[in-house]
Amino acid sequence: MSVMGSFGRWKMAVGTTVAMGLSVGTWSSVLAEAKAGGSGDLCSDDAEGQKSASPKDLLDPKMKGVELIDLPHPDAQAVGRFLRFKGVIPVSEVLATAIVEQYEDRIVADVVARAPRFRDSDDKVHKNGRTGVLRVSVPLGTLDQISAIGEPEILWQKSLADISLKYRVSLAEWVGVLTDDNIGFRRVIPLAGGGIDRGVRVPHVLTSLTPTVEDAVLDKKYSWRELNNPWYFRSKPYMPIAVGRTWTRPDGTVHHFYTESNIAFHIWQDKGFERGFFSHGCMRMRTDDLMELAAYVFGAEKPIPVKVRMPAMPDADHPFPTRTDLYWEILNFGTADTPKYLLEYGQLYKTGIGTTPLPNLEDLRALDFREKPVETLGWDTE
Repeated sequence: MSVMGSFGRWKMAVGTTVAMGLSVGTWSSVLAEAKAGGSGDLCSDDAEGQKSASPKDLLDPKMKGVELIDLPHPDAQAVGRFLRFKGVIPVSEVLATAIVEQYEDRIVADVVARAPRFRDSDDKVHKNGRTGVLRVSVPLGTLDQISAIGEPEILWQKSLADISLKYRVSLAEWVGVLTDDNIGFRRVIPLAGGGIDRGVRVPHVLTSLTPTVEDAVLDKKYSWRELNNPWYFRSKPYMPIAVGRTWTRPDGTVHHFYTESNIAFHIWQDKGFERGFFSHGCMRMRTDDLMELAAYVFGAEKPIPVKVRMPAMPDADHPFPTRTDLYWEILNFGTADTPKYLLEYGQLYKTGIGTTPLPNLEDLRALDFREKPVETLGWDTE
């Protein structure tokens, strides 16, 4: 199918975009705005310059792996919607479309999808098949001064059974990054997590209610496909972090194992998702992101390694805004030197809305799952 041949389907995407109040210009005008540093551009600062013999990737590297529809640009959003139309690519269901590269005349994206031909280890077969990833190149052009999308070209496709994922989470900026470095796959997802602790659990230690961890996994044997008790989990997936432990046997040998924790990835229970410090310690997600993560956890050949660290990641970010004017904090019913906390529902720290400005996130220290201060590792330390 040519760019002309795809115009009918593109008009549907344009209609959706305009309905959201977003303007749609030609790709050339979009590129000119991005190179000029216009608002909402996806281009890196060094995108300007002389043309080289090979096409130049204009994408800000931090945005690689962000859902196309989340990007603040009409063309990316339209491609994300276009790839979800039934029949555009040979899959039964699209779970996500993640940007990989951006050029003047095309967008390269990873499509996370279900289809009968894919293979995974989920013991419950979904009606739309199993999970896999397709890398596609989507041509962009203009038709009568309106941006047009061409037929996607599938560059490669892999079943989840052939993908080895790992997951890292930043508490300071509330973003999660799923990667398989062997194939260059990456998904960047916004999160909400533990509120601020101004030295209530550990006197004079400023931290988050979400602990950090270096040795942990997401394992389907600890996870729930549907959790409806308490009711506010709304029969959606609940995936607790399993933390690595060691035990020295009497003969001196060391046994390593994982135990389920009370910190999990689950649904955002309120009406609208907010990225920031908004939980008792668990990590809240948008429903679509949670369902995608569940597909990985239940379908992966082995548990997914997880690292949770305090600092922001130098190589990843998400355009969903982080709330800095509103946050939760654990309430102190004592003094700064002798703090006192209360528990709700048997195990949740009593929290309230922060009454002072959000602290400098660089000052947050790391606490482990035993609520003991530990070294605050940066992402350049592996």
